[in-house]
This record gives sequence, C-alpha cells and structure tokens, in this order.
Amino acid sequence: MPTSARGADASSPVLIANKALPIRAIAPIAVRYSPHPGLASAPAAWTRTLFALTGLIAIGGIGGGRLFYVVEHGGPLLGTRGFTFDGGFILAGLLVAFWVHHQRLDVRYLDAIALWLPLGVAVGRIGDIVNGEHYGAVSTAFYAVRNSHPDALTPDSILAYENGGLFEVVLALFVLIAALLLQPRLRRPGDLAWAVVGLFAFGRFFEFFLRSDSPELALGLSNAQWTSVALLAAAVLGRTIAVRRDVEPSVQG
Repeated sequence: MPTSARGADASSPVLIANKALPIRAIAPIAVRYSPHPGLASAPAAWTRTLFALTGLIAIGGIGGGRLFYVVEHGGPLLGTRGFTFDGGFILAGLLVAFWVHHQRLDVRYLDAIALWLPLGVAVGRIGDIVNGEHYGAVSTAFYAVRNSHPDALTPDSILAYENGGLFEVVLALFVLIAALLLQPRLRRPGDLAWAVVGLFAFGRFFEFFLRSDSPELALGLSNAQWTSVALLAAAVLGRTIAVRRDVEPSVQG
C-alpha cells in the first residue's frame, strides 16, 4: 500500500496553491495543443483569453469548493481545510460560461480548456493524496494509502485508508484519455466541453460507492452522487439545447 512520506499542514497556504496552480498551468498547454487550431490565428489574444479563463477556473474552483464544503460539512467560510470538487466545478463552470457570454467569445474556447482540464485536476489532487484530506474507511486494499506524517489529516498515521484524492487522480486521467480520444470525433464546437462535464459526473457517481467522505442524502446515495446526477443531466440538457439552437437557423434559412 502507498505511504506518504511527508504530510502537509492543513492550514498552510501551500495547499491552496497546490489546487490553483495546476489549473493555471493548463493554459500554455491549451495554447500549444488546442482542439481547434484555427482559434490561434491571433496568438496574443488567444493566449490572453486562455490565461483569463484558467484564472477564473482557479478562483471558482477554490471559492466554490470551499463554499460547497461548508454547506455540506459546516465550519467557517474562510479556511484552507476542506474543499469539494463539485462546488469548485460548478462555480468555475458558471464563471467561465458567464465570461464567454459577456465577452462574446467563441464557444471553442470552452473546448480548449475542457480538453486539458482533467490534467490540471489530476495534478492538483496529488496534494490531497499526500495530506490525506479526503480519507475514507480503513482498508487493507492495495490502493489504500497510509499517511505517515503526524500532520496528515487521517485519524491514525499507523492505519491505511481509502484515499479520495487517489480516486480523483485516477478518474481525471481516465477523463483526459477519453477526451483526447473523443476530440477528433466531436467536431461541433462545445461538444467536447459537455462531454468532459458528463464524464466527470458519471465517473464521480460510481467513485462515491468506494468513498465515505460525503454524507448520505437520499435513497442510499450521497450528496456527491446526487450532485453528479444533476451535473450529468445538465450536460445532456445543455448539449441538447445547443444542438437545437444550431439547427433552428438552418431550418429557418
């Protein structure tokens, strides 16, 4: 079973940077490897826009993640311990959608961000593996993690626990691989972004059958699982509405 050789102080600002910086780092990757190369015809504007969008994702990810955690688990709003993926994902998505609409940006910018977002999520979740923030049940499974540092957030440094951060890294890498495989086939602008939202929601629904760090809400499902259902429905509905909007002008013409 993996053992973390060094923990991290849960109150340290380093943990905030660990979550935000990987998202910011995907901007240059998206600039270099865009699913829509035509957008890069104006390199300076293209780069500035992608950095602005990843900045919004980082802000929304931290703010929304903390807010959702407080609603779910309680505690002070201002703090560096306790973040949920769902809250960050939702607020970041709303901020980016608002900015794209407000600035009248090409929807293909969303695809450029969505393609590499899972990589940023995977790197950002490494810190959660190290500090044991999202631990689950005690386990002897090969994937269980023992956080041996005394400052780790698990209850006992001797025992190994199911590690939500590890599950998130694996899921994010699967979503990244799926997005890279789907990207050549999803020609319609915006489809890749909807696909990434749906893949994360679908994966996290089943992931939380293996995790116990989200309280049960109804019908034996946790808060996180019901949120995943809502996000998956939103992705399907959003994509359906977008397709209909594209079809209507052609029909009228």
